Amino acid sequence: MEGIYLQFSLHVPMNVIDLVGTVLSWGIFIYFIYYFYQKQEKELTLWKACLAAFAGVISFNINTTMFHTDLSLPILPIGVWLLLWYASTRKNGAWERYRPFAWLGFLSNYVTIVIMILSLAIHNLVFPKDDLTTFIANYEHAELMATHPSADEVILDVERLEQQLPLFEQSSLMDLSWYEEIAYGERSEQNEQFPYMLTGTYTKWGSGLPAILYVERDGKGILIELPDEQRYFRADDSVLKGGGIE
Repeated sequence: MEGIYLQFSLHVPMNVIDLVGTVLSWGIFIYFIYYFYQKQEKELTLWKACLAAFAGVISFNINTTMFHTDLSLPILPIGVWLLLWYASTRKNGAWERYRPFAWLGFLSNYVTIVIMILSLAIHNLVFPKDDLTTFIANYEHAELMATHPSADEVILDVERLEQQLPLFEQSSLMDLSWYEEIAYGERSEQNEQFPYMLTGTYTKWGSGLPAILYVERDGKGILIELPDEQRYFRADDSVLKGGGIE
């Protein structure tokens, strides 16, 4: 957003679903290391088995984006090849002992990706981004902060906010004239469409969504600024008082 940039602190709750997914990924990885260690026919010490598995994780990846999330798809098993080369310099069937752990490490990359995608899908179901209550779950200490010189002298009506919160619907910003005014107009003529920042509100616990909230000049729109996207919500009644707003 254009205007006066202010230092502020955000309460960023932990992403519980992502945490569970990470623990699950590690749990599966460690379980299968121990499983193959118990099933091996030729003896291999546990620390070497772990080292071979972690070496197998090394790979050449192709980066892609899915669900607004960067993913690295493993293509070439670099770690497996390195272990194969190392085992070829050894005797007594070294590669046969390392092989299951090396491939386990490489395949664990795909398990991590699958769990990550599932976590994203579950996160979108539990914390839908098309629902404003996901981003404003706690508003007891909500305050309004002017971030642009064109802001009027208004205050936040918390009671109205509480009443209107379930009625806000996601919409699209069709009129971009406000942006053109800011980008190309004289500073004295700038008229920011979202001149207020809404502070003191928290997203739903466990969502881990670092959202910045801006309130529209008429108090009927709220713009959600996320790291990778924006969401705009609109209601029929204003949540502001003063400045000629009824």
